[in-house]
Amino acid sequence: MRQSFKLFLPVILVLFSMNLWGQQSPQEILTAEFISSQSAAMAGETLDVALIVDIQHPWHVYAPMGNDEFTIPVSPSISADGKPFKVGKWIYPEPEMISVAGVEEPAGVYGGRITIRTTLELAQDITDPLQIEGEVYYQACDDAQCLIPATINFSYTLPVVDDTGQRMATHSEHFQKMVPQAAMESMSETASEEDEISGLVDNYGIFLTYFIIFFGGLALNLTPCVYPLIPITISFFGGQETSKGRTFWMALAYVLGIAVTYSILGVVAALGGGLFGALLTNPFVLIGIAAILVGLSLSMFGVYEFRLPTGLMTAASQSKAGIFGSFFMGLTLGIVAAPCVGPFVIGLLTYVAAAQSVVLGFTMFFTLAMGLGLPYLFLAMYSSKLSSLPRSGTWMIGVRVIFGLVLIAMAIYFLMPLLGEYANLVMSIFLIGSGVYLIMFDNSAEGNLAFNRIKQAIAIILIVIGTWMGIPEPELSGEGIVWEHPTNQVELEALLTSDAPIMIDVYADWCIPCKEMDKFTFPDREVVNLSKKFTAIKIDMTRDTGEFEKYFLKEYSIKGVPSYIFLKNGVEHTSLRSTGYENADDFLKRMKKAL
Repeated sequence: MRQSFKLFLPVILVLFSMNLWGQQSPQEILTAEFISSQSAAMAGETLDVALIVDIQHPWHVYAPMGNDEFTIPVSPSISADGKPFKVGKWIYPEPEMISVAGVEEPAGVYGGRITIRTTLELAQDITDPLQIEGEVYYQACDDAQCLIPATINFSYTLPVVDDTGQRMATHSEHFQKMVPQAAMESMSETASEEDEISGLVDNYGIFLTYFIIFFGGLALNLTPCVYPLIPITISFFGGQETSKGRTFWMALAYVLGIAVTYSILGVVAALGGGLFGALLTNPFVLIGIAAILVGLSLSMFGVYEFRLPTGLMTAASQSKAGIFGSFFMGLTLGIVAAPCVGPFVIGLLTYVAAAQSVVLGFTMFFTLAMGLGLPYLFLAMYSSKLSSLPRSGTWMIGVRVIFGLVLIAMAIYFLMPLLGEYANLVMSIFLIGSGVYLIMFDNSAEGNLAFNRIKQAIAIILIVIGTWMGIPEPELSGEGIVWEHPTNQVELEALLTSDAPIMIDVYADWCIPCKEMDKFTFPDREVVNLSKKFTAIKIDMTRDTGEFEKYFLKEYSIKGVPSYIFLKNGVEHTSLRSTGYENADDFLKRMKKAL
């Protein structure tokens, strides 16, 4: 009997190690339920979806990060072959790090209930219900053994509707119930911003939300991209000679022009997936704006008197620039405000894209832009007071000359992305030359001592600024953030495999806050020292039309620049994503949380 037991012992051990003796079925160890953020799908939209995975105690499965090559991670998949949708990147929760027999370092594992998330990008021509089928491949282990890797299947049918009125406006009740609140807050890279606008609508109603959006537009005036509107507005309206009432209507038309352009840019960016403000990457747009500004400046120097064609002049009630001219100027300069966006505007972009409503998108962005333009209505009215100064006074001519120089400076500002490394030099030469011209050659202030002193002070300021801009940036002697600059998807993915935390700066050459970050925040000694613990990556979105740029915009849901992304073990810290300029102290806090 003992001899027979010895003969069967190897077989018994093999059976035990394979867990065929008393083995639980894969469905008893792990179950997966597919859920969608919407109760029905619409053609062309991108849906947030999730797998609710329950792992029976005392089993656990390995996470796809923080483990060695010998572990088998849990791996969900959705079959997209021949299906009218594309599956996005799977986003996993943070694993629990435990000591596992046979693995030297603590291993990342999941137990209990976890939520694994992704997105489905739907085709434009779908009409039939979506049949979603997939599987979860995993290896279950406990403290003593690991089972043979197994697969469980799941399926889901999602109705397809024509408009939002045929489905629930918010996440389905089942989705809200099953997905933990923490997962809901980070459902996608931009979910928090979308929830911000959705929360406003849910909590305050649609009309009060528009009121809040209006004040959000007012706050945009604190961003640096709208600063150029100030001297342009003063220059444009300072040279007008109209009645107070006519000036008001011209100023209103100017603000409406800004609002219309801003609204169109926002809707196109939201529904088309492009980078907000990316029109400034087009050389023809930049040259066109510069040409308009130079043309206006020539009228300030007395080269010609700016008048519209007779027919349009009549329609504009005989004003020199006219209501139509002011509206056209606003249309052009609305592009100036586009590149600077913050989390609130990105949330609005995401909300409009999800709603798939052009009317809703246009009206919301129009309201936002009217808030942005409101200060310029009063600025235009104030600038027009200059028209009441004596026309025969030489100092009035001096005012026009200064305004003309401002307009040319703004034209150079718009051309700076095309000038590359010579941009600062060109602007420096112009500012110094303008200051010298005002002091030595402009005689418009003769006979007016007060204005002459003001003009000389302005000239000195221009010379100082121009000299400062012309001084080459000092070499940092190696003391700076060591940035990686991937130019294709392969290079980026190779960098993302780094064991160190990842810090990504998404920038563009035409982005003023990006330049401020490079000049003030990134050179900070503490930021530089802490950056050595990261793999620092810069993504250039100056021109977002390349294949790699399109991939990155879509993969990481980038709506504005600069954007900062932090990842660890391949998973993004969605709560740490931000957009816009940050001082060194605030950025340091974000970096420390990402470690």
